[in-house]
Amino acid sequence: AATYRYRNASNDLLGYVLRIDEPNGGKSFIPLAYGYDENGRTSWLARALPAPRPLYGLDRLAQRPNAPVLIVEGEKTANAATRLFPNYVAVTSSGGAKSAARTDWKPLAGRKVVIWPDNDAVGKAYAREAAKLALAAGARSASIVRLPEVLPDGWDVADERPAALPLERLAELVATA
Repeated sequence: AATYRYRNASNDLLGYVLRIDEPNGGKSFIPLAYGYDENGRTSWLARALPAPRPLYGLDRLAQRPNAPVLIVEGEKTANAATRLFPNYVAVTSSGGAKSAARTDWKPLAGRKVVIWPDNDAVGKAYAREAAKLALAAGARSASIVRLPEVLPDGWDVADERPAALPLERLAELVATA
């Protein structure tokens, strides 16, 4: 369904995450990293980038050193947030909501950081952990968006926006986090 490219601050390709939408409505992800196979040959392998993993959007972060940062959960959501919030650099950690600690958050040093959680318990836990990790890495500040009650369970900024939540309100939520 999608291919997400992980790049470093110099825009060099580091790896991929492939998203597969399953017929039953589920989704799965296959990370690809360049490395040595069991025979000592170099090739693309179905395995995660080694920890500490780079942020998804690290290349965009390097291009805009003074922009505030918006952390979201997942590459698809980071791409959507990039379109919705052009004043921010949207990033995410690799490996899902339970892999935040395996990410290198140091590029957030000195940055204002806002975290938009998915509207579920896992998303809110991820937001709290991402805030702690960003601050520990030297972020100037880290705040979490307070989600309005009109959002359905599991909603994130890549999902269709509820009619009761205009685009201006989304921007206001980020600005006042």
